[in-house]
Amino acid sequence: MSRHTDRIRREAMEQYGAKPASAVEALAHVLKVYADEPDSRLMVEATNGIYGDGVRTGLTMGDLRALAARLGA
Repeated sequence: MSRHTDRIRREAMEQYGAKPASAVEALAHVLKVYADEPDSRLMVEATNGIYGDGVRTGLTMGDLRALAARLGA
């Protein structure tokens, strides 16, 4: 592995913390990595188009933030 890659990984770990070890930690990690995204951004797409043209369902950043708040994450 190159020194450049090592530096990038080290800087990312310093910014985002250790690798998540649980679902709650993973949720907190996603929220930290995508902290600047609007609540409306669809992060997990469940369906696309089955409820009409262009209608997508899933979890938005706002949904993930609300779940984290309820979990105390």
